[in-house]
Amino acid sequence: MAEEYKLFDSTEEDERWYSASDFAAYFSNVLSSGLLHTNNVPALRVSVGDGLTTKLSVGKAIIKGFSYQNTTVLDFTHAIPNVGMSRIDRIVLRLDLRPESRYIRAFVKKGEESKSPVAPTLQRDNYIYELSLAQLKITYGDKVINPLTFIDERFNENLCGLVSSLITVPTSEFQSQWDYWFSAQKGVYVTQMLNWLAQQQQLFTDWRNNEVQLFTDWRSVQQSEFEAWRNGKQTAFTTWFNEVKDTLSEDAAGNLFLRITSELPLRFTKNGVNYRYGFTVTDDFNGLIFKYEQEV
Repeated sequence: MAEEYKLFDSTEEDERWYSASDFAAYFSNVLSSGLLHTNNVPALRVSVGDGLTTKLSVGKAIIKGFSYQNTTVLDFTHAIPNVGMSRIDRIVLRLDLRPESRYIRAFVKKGEESKSPVAPTLQRDNYIYELSLAQLKITYGDKVINPLTFIDERFNENLCGLVSSLITVPTSEFQSQWDYWFSAQKGVYVTQMLNWLAQQQQLFTDWRNNEVQLFTDWRSVQQSEFEAWRNGKQTAFTTWFNEVKDTLSEDAAGNLFLRITSELPLRFTKNGVNYRYGFTVTDDFNGLIFKYEQEV
């Protein structure tokens, strides 16, 4: 049969028969072997009891798609090693698929006695699969189990672990698609940024050129106005001087002094106000000062 499909209802014309292994195979494809948990906190906790005993709390597990549940506290007794010897025991959940067994049960898996003992190896083959819940060391002469030699192994994924989904998200494919999209978008964003920078540069250049032109035009106007004002003042002074020159007598210096100081002969207008200016004698009559005043 090239195609297989399972777990469908039967009809009168077409009966469908399934075995426990079919259901186990289905669950083993989607769930790992381990302990069922609530908020990552599993049950089936092994604790030290009185004397050389241990206790297993209630809880659930799945091994190779087969379900297990312990509904009451279980007690285990550990044998005393021979004189001068020690031993490491494990508390295990054992899936046994042999026809005479067909169960999941908790057992004490005894290690080999030795002066330097090691934990027993878990059996995992086509028929038996074991999960280790805890290990502990017992030495000849012990009356109780030493808590310092007790190790909780439920969270060790190589020995037990928690049930998890075997359906994984293809993160590598997501990453590849993301990288492709980001690379394409990066090119778009870089192009847009370069275009925006070029546009801003052009706007700034146009603004700067316009401001330079405005300043140049303003300076030209101011310079023209100043030249016109200076030329006007120079013409007025020349005209006045020529008039004064024609009125000079033999005492040229005296007449010129009187002409200059008798009035403010020159005129100019600023902001609509008329002013006159020229030289006038100082209060002690020892010199001249330049003076201007508003015309009344």
